[in-house]
Amino acid sequence: MSKRLRGVLHYDGTGYRGWQRQADAETVQGVCERSLEKIFGEPVSLVASGRTDTGVHARGQVVHFEHETTIENRELMRAWNAQLPDDVWVERLTTASAGFHARHDAVSRTYRYFIADGRLAHSPFVCRYTWALDRCLDWDAVHEATSSISGAHDFRHFAKGVSEGPCLVYSAEWHRTRNGHALEITANRFLRHMVRALVGALVSIGREQVHPSSLSRALQPRGEPVRAAHAPPQGLFLWKVQYAR
Repeated sequence: MSKRLRGVLHYDGTGYRGWQRQADAETVQGVCERSLEKIFGEPVSLVASGRTDTGVHARGQVVHFEHETTIENRELMRAWNAQLPDDVWVERLTTASAGFHARHDAVSRTYRYFIADGRLAHSPFVCRYTWALDRCLDWDAVHEATSSISGAHDFRHFAKGVSEGPCLVYSAEWHRTRNGHALEITANRFLRHMVRALVGALVSIGREQVHPSSLSRALQPRGEPVRAAHAPPQGLFLWKVQYAR
């Protein structure tokens, strides 16, 4: 009898073309599924809480899969990690309820975007996982603009592709880090490139290239996009996925 297993993954997305399996490129899903196939001797399909794009990292990607395995969860997790490359790691593996779905059951997701603006910003041990800036930002202006993100908004001007109605942002705030700052944003769902577009706009505001009110105006029904490039992918992490059960 098959059982449904729920895992939490960490991965460095630098060398991958995102999460989703692709025929012509290495992806995190592809690596994870191949490693499970080596253990079970047959294909296994993983379902994730959400897709991450090329170069984006995760510290809380939730997945589920089904198999008729009799291997104890702890032993299976150890075997899975032994088959995975060093840039992917299974933090936790538990038995889930039969109806659990990693994507559909998620009630919110949290991303963090890291910016480095201190003395070590361009160190190779820092800039691999941050957006390294050459000068400090006007953080009063950045915080002012960030305050308009929370709530239900149409983020079509901060997304790639077609928007499917409003997203409800529960919180969006900046925290100080060892090498700079991190935006932590939690919402019921995210559009493609939404966080990177928001951070790109906020950095342009902090550089005094656009007015702080331009972000709130872009969230209005007839608003205009903020003229700013998207933030690069290496600073973005899928941090946590929340479930009701």
